[in-house]
This record gives sequence, structure tokens and C-alpha cells, in this order.
Amino acid sequence: MSMIKRKIRNILVDTYVSVCRLFVGVKNRAIFISFSGTSYSDNPKPLSEKLHELAPEIEIVWLFKKPEEKKAVVPEYVKCVSISDKYEVMKLMATSKCIVNNCALAGLKKSKKQFFIQLWHGDRAFKKVLYDSAFADESFFLQESREGFCDLAISGSDYGDMQYRSAFKYTGKILTVGTPRDDVLLNYDETMVRRIKETLNIPEHKKIALYAPTLRRKNAGDKTLQPKQDIDLKRTLSKLNEITGDDWVFLVRAHPSVPGIGGVEKSNEILEVSAYEDMADLLLIADILITDFSSSAGDYALLHRPIVLFQSDYEEYLKKDRGLYFNMEDSPYFVAKNQEELEHLLSNMTSEIVQKNCDDILQFYGTKETGKASEVISKIIIQHICGGKLL
Repeated sequence: MSMIKRKIRNILVDTYVSVCRLFVGVKNRAIFISFSGTSYSDNPKPLSEKLHELAPEIEIVWLFKKPEEKKAVVPEYVKCVSISDKYEVMKLMATSKCIVNNCALAGLKKSKKQFFIQLWHGDRAFKKVLYDSAFADESFFLQESREGFCDLAISGSDYGDMQYRSAFKYTGKILTVGTPRDDVLLNYDETMVRRIKETLNIPEHKKIALYAPTLRRKNAGDKTLQPKQDIDLKRTLSKLNEITGDDWVFLVRAHPSVPGIGGVEKSNEILEVSAYEDMADLLLIADILITDFSSSAGDYALLHRPIVLFQSDYEEYLKKDRGLYFNMEDSPYFVAKNQEELEHLLSNMTSEIVQKNCDDILQFYGTKETGKASEVISKIIIQHICGGKLL
């Protein structure tokens, strides 16, 4: 798009937004977006639900790429809107008092009457993102880096605070009260676990191993299946059965940015769950997490269950994909570079070792999860929407 066309477009957008605000006004409405409209999940989901619980009079709108597919999974009080309906989205964005997002958001023309909250999805990320990424060129711009655009950023750790300052170049208010998606990991009961297992048709007595690698840029860009690397899922399952004497199933979960993981032999014991809406549910029911460079490992440590990072493509990942915020050798994580190392780690994990390892991981990040993040943030939103002094 040429500079002249861009200026004309911006003028038209500004005019449309101004007209919407003039004739519609700013409503007692909160808009939620998760992973650019792909799912009803992550930090925005529990916050949305808690907000409705505390203030059901506030209208709640979710933006989705395929809203017709989400009506079966969202509560009845949620209005689902297509994110591709540009004029409707601009109108809603212009006339809602609160906007909540967990990714980078472009194109929002925010007024002083509106309250924008950034609920970044990678509070304890391994991989460098946004301004920290080697792939951010001179044209890269985040609105959060502009003073006054973002009213509040939510963090669950000292590490998360650091990321906002670095990756977003954010200088505003950070509330380190915990991430909403982790509230459930600190407040769950066995009824919730049974319900999720029933939804996935997993017998209650089965132990669950979750394999959830992060994305690879090429597959995310090409929208192709991501290879499962060198992990042997069947062999790992047999090892877990042998070590524990229990019956295990493997759940395989791809990152939301890729369509799935290739090379997975599906069976009654190996289930592909990439289409499952919310990762928090899968973490909650898993008895062990195997990932590679996913921030879910930092969340899962709250459960004090075994975590192994399977990094068979470590050097290639650093060279072709992403840089990391820290050296693996300086972290407390258990790392396996091949199948033999993975099985060795699994064979030598005792409850005492797991407990200490998770404590070390939480301390490594300076974790500040409270289990009350959704409630605290909801009250701030209500205070803003209903009037009164903010914060």
C-alpha cells in the first residue's frame, strides 16, 4: 500500500470511528480476543467468565475468526462476532469501554474513555518475541510501546514484568497479580478433572502424559503440520507403564499457530487434542508434561508434577527459529536431547525430585501467581466501566 493510500485509509477509518462514537457512544461493554480470534481460551477466558459472574449487566463480546463454530463452546451470554467483519469490529472497538487481548493488537483507535488490558499469553516464555526477536525489522511497531495506549498489563512473575519492558517496550502500569489462565491450576477440584476426562473420553483410572511442543516458524507461516521431532510416543508410553505400573495415555497438543503435529500414530492410547479449545484444561488433567520451548512449562510447575523438555532439535531451533531468553544450562529444567535421555529422566524421577524441581522453576521466574487474578482484574474493569477512580 502506497503512503498516499495509507493516509487516505487512515483518514477514512478515523472518520468512521468518530462517527460511531458520536452517534452510538461508548457502551458498558467488554471485548475479548484470544490468539487473534482462533479460540475461546487462555487468559481472556477465565477473566471473561469471572467478569460476568461479578457484573452480569456488562455486555461481553468475543471476536472470532469462525464465530459460528464457537457458539457451542462459549456461554450463552457471550456475543460472538466475526473478526473479519471489519466495519462491525471497528464500531465495537470504538464504542466499548474495555478491550482485552492476549496477543499483539493492530489498528485500534483508542479513546481516553476506553480501557485496554494486555493479557500476554507467554508470561514465562522461552523464545524471544516481538521487539526482542531477531525477526523484528525496522517497520515493526507495537501500539503497547506508545505511551498511554495500554492502560494495564497483567503479569504472573518478575520474569513476565521483564518481558513487557523488553519485548513490548512497554513503560506503563504492570499488575503482577498472576495470570488468569493459571487461576484454575491453583483452585481446581477433582470434579473438574473428571469432567474434562469425560469430555475427552479418557477413563478415570488412566494416567495422562501431555506432549505439547511450541510452534516452528516455518510450519506456522506455511500452515503445515509440524513434525513431532525424534520423540517415540509409543516407546515413551511403554516406559511410563513399566515405571509406574499404571495405564497411561498420551495427549498430543500442537501450538495454536500451527494446524497440528505430523507423524503421530493415533490410537486408543495416543490422542490428538490440538483442536481442544483450552490448554489450561489439558494441563490440569496431565500427570506429566513433555514440551520443548513452551511457556506452558512455567504454568505447569504450579501443579508440582513432572516436567521434561524434549529438545532433539535444539541447535537447529536456535539457528533457524527463535533465540531464547536464557541458556538452558542456567535453568532448573530437566532436558532430554534424545529418546534415551528422556527415558533415563523418567526412570529417575521421584516425588521429592519433582517437588524440588518445580519449586526451583517457580523461583527461577520469580513466580507471583495468586489464584485470584481473574477476580482482581474483573473488579478493576468493573470499577472503570461503572465509574470511580481507576486502580
